Amino acid sequence: MLWGVKDRYVGEVIAVYGSRGEADGALRKMLRDEPEWEGMIEVVAVAERRRCLPRCRRVRGPRC
Repeated sequence: MLWGVKDRYVGEVIAVYGSRGEADGALRKMLRDEPEWEGMIEVVAVAERRRCLPRCRRVRGPRC
């Protein structure tokens, strides 16, 4: 699962993290720097990691 910090007013994820803990830490740091953002940004689940990574396909070499 990937986690993101989402801006509620814009409706977009502004940063993506590999764990909930990383996202929570980033949110705390953002709110420490910009306390007026309280209630404007939140941590949300983004997607499953396997669905975000490109799928690998085996490429065959040219036939000679």
